Amino acid sequence: MKVMAIAPYDGLKELMISLGKNDDFELQVEVGDLQNGVVLAKNAVNNGADIIISRGGTAELIQKEVPIPVIEIEVSGYDMLRVLTLVKDYPGKTAIVGFAPISEGAATICEILDIDISSFKVAQEEEVEPTLADLQKEGYQMIIGDVITVKKAEKLGLNGILLTSGKESVLKSFQNAKKMHYFFSALKNKYLISHNILQEEKEGIIVYNQTFQSIFSNPYFNEKINKTFEDNIHIKDAVNEVLHKGIFKTFFNEENLFWKVTGSPLQKDDSRLVVFRIQTCKSNETHHMQGISIVSSSTENSSLNIVNGMMTKNEKMKSVLETAEAYRDREAPVWISGEEGTGKEKLVHFIHFSGVKRSYPLLVMDCEAISEAQWADLLHAEQKENLLSYNETGTVFFKNIDCLNISIQKKLMDYLSKSSLRCRFISSSREDIQVLIKKGLFNQDLYYLLARLTLHLPSLFERKEDIESLALLFINEFNTKYGKQIVGIRNDARKDLENFEWTGNINQLKQVMEESILLADGPYLEKDDVKKVLKMKRPRAEKGDVDLTGTLEEIEQRIIRKVWEEEGMNHTRTAERLGINRTTLWRKLK
Repeated sequence: MKVMAIAPYDGLKELMISLGKNDDFELQVEVGDLQNGVVLAKNAVNNGADIIISRGGTAELIQKEVPIPVIEIEVSGYDMLRVLTLVKDYPGKTAIVGFAPISEGAATICEILDIDISSFKVAQEEEVEPTLADLQKEGYQMIIGDVITVKKAEKLGLNGILLTSGKESVLKSFQNAKKMHYFFSALKNKYLISHNILQEEKEGIIVYNQTFQSIFSNPYFNEKINKTFEDNIHIKDAVNEVLHKGIFKTFFNEENLFWKVTGSPLQKDDSRLVVFRIQTCKSNETHHMQGISIVSSSTENSSLNIVNGMMTKNEKMKSVLETAEAYRDREAPVWISGEEGTGKEKLVHFIHFSGVKRSYPLLVMDCEAISEAQWADLLHAEQKENLLSYNETGTVFFKNIDCLNISIQKKLMDYLSKSSLRCRFISSSREDIQVLIKKGLFNQDLYYLLARLTLHLPSLFERKEDIESLALLFINEFNTKYGKQIVGIRNDARKDLENFEWTGNINQLKQVMEESILLADGPYLEKDDVKKVLKMKRPRAEKGDVDLTGTLEEIEQRIIRKVWEEEGMNHTRTAERLGINRTTLWRKLK
């Protein structure tokens, strides 16, 4: 044990050296008071000292400046008695002035022994001289205190009596130093074991305090995750989630790697510090992520602008956008229906990233692309931790949920009804879900579980007045992509676009615009540019398309179903094309 003792006066230095000669530790003693003592202490720390021993105000200052234990030499009752005995017969007014350990201890002894000596406490060195000057004005002649007090008293012409520390106090400080060293050595060894394990850990670990400041991170985090973590996690929201709810789970993906994040209090009963553990998903987990993607707020920056930027003129679309704004801060599950290509996924992005959950991930599960084996793994009854459980605070989007077979629907229904997930669910369907339910192709209970709030996106056929503004947005996009300088659309070309069937809706319009822009030579899209592309997109009847065998009623039904399919299963357009009303169409499709 290396001990640096800092004595405020020479006599204490000599006493400590003599008492420490026969002890079993390495002792160095220097003389220094207050700030001089602090400088000596810092140098001692740099030279490998384990313990600092000092006295009074000097010890207090050192404790604030060094990272190792500081043992204070107490001013004992014996020390007080010696000084008070010395001055008891002094005829002038006497005062005790010093830092709390001295002034408070002396005041207690005076009270017990009924000695009439006033005690005055100072908190810092700068207060000593003004206090002494005031006492001098009041007629005090003798001052009892520590080294700095006595020096300043004598400088003002007062008599100074130094409160010295005796043998008992010094020996007690040595014993306390040994006990403290033993305790800290055991603690240090325990800390080093944990520290070394954390240093070698192959998962990222970072700790934050209540003010969202990082106070520790291990090498794996610093080398592998640091920038990615900051880009994908909103620290304030995540820390607050742990502080208020005790747990935080989420995930993100970066460069084909999926990372799971778990936040919890560092200690079970103490939530002042929050630790986050970040792990890569195992290879078998990533194997089961086909058809699954994670969209974080750091990678999503366009959905809000796309939806707001539509500047729709269509009343149905305006109503959809207004309703979506009302839904975006709700926890209730949302069901979005609409034909293929009407922008359902963009609307999901808008709801999630413009609402209260925007700082958490959007988990997109493409029900058309996820295999039955993946679903079985995701919905396994004994599987406690999976992608769904790690997105408790975010949104799960079941894209094209109408593609699920009835068996998977039942498993999903069982899983969701038994789980305690806190995430929000949004589902989208392309087909008329009520038709599927009537045919027994979709689980009615699952629909009502996931469709507490509903939205229906109109087809492009129902919002022809928006075709021009959408086309202009696509012109801007493809001008940038291909280096073109198209500035607009000729009226006759616009009319051709507005009169087209658009069975593929906005997706098909985007495709047509891209091809037309590549064909265009002038500053405007001309009728011929658009016509060439539209001609290739128009559905053509082929021989043998419709089976003409059977009764007239059966043939009629096949024709109606064929037209319905060509019109993207849109009842309004199908009825208009066939010249019948929607009720008749509904009856004939049953």
